[in-house]
Amino acid sequence: MHILSILSIIIQVFFFFFAGKTGRYWWIFIILIFPFVGSLIYFFVEYLPEKQMTAKAKRPGSAYPSKSIRQLKQDLEITDSVKNRMNLAKAYFQAGKYPESIELLEKSLDGVHADDLNIIEGLCHSYFYNGNFDKLFEYLQKHEELNKELPNSLRLLKARAHEETGDLETALKEYEAIFNIYTGEEARCRYALLLKKQGYIEKANEMFGNILKNAKLYPKQYSNFEKEWVKISKTEIT
Repeated sequence: MHILSILSIIIQVFFFFFAGKTGRYWWIFIILIFPFVGSLIYFFVEYLPEKQMTAKAKRPGSAYPSKSIRQLKQDLEITDSVKNRMNLAKAYFQAGKYPESIELLEKSLDGVHADDLNIIEGLCHSYFYNGNFDKLFEYLQKHEELNKELPNSLRLLKARAHEETGDLETALKEYEAIFNIYTGEEARCRYALLLKKQGYIEKANEMFGNILKNAKLYPKQYSNFEKEWVKISKTEIT
């Protein structure tokens, strides 16, 4: 069988199972009916947008123009709305000013917005990077009770929090439950790093190897988005 045909089948199978595991069942039929084209459409319509949103949401300390923060503060002074608070809170988060972000989000979690999942998710991320894991777990539990289950971004955050607090066995279980359904390679790489740290070298190498294999098999954009985890995998695999 021609190498391109093999690659096409591998990509199709990957997105077929990924769509099923992430609950996007309608994509299964599209990929089945239009194997190669369906896989490409899935990649650009589902994978890339989700990856871009995730990357923007979790980039603490990234540069955020001070002019934008000043403008957002002025907007809030003019109109003290939940929307303006959340915009400024996001700007503070991206600038690494987590206490300021927390203050605005906590103030917004009131009245009709007391159970707002977007605000709660913002608090989870802000409390994590501020190092307040008790409050993080409190809001993770609240989010899960309201939404029945946590989105993958918060499931990963939960696993990382258990790792940060030294509950490594629980962290391993959380990573194991999510690494194969999380968009991208971060969860798999963090799982592999913890496996290696705990002495599970063979299993860790398998995870690192899968990351490197995916980087070769999937479109170039995939490797560009996953370059941080690909680089770590190249360094850590033994």
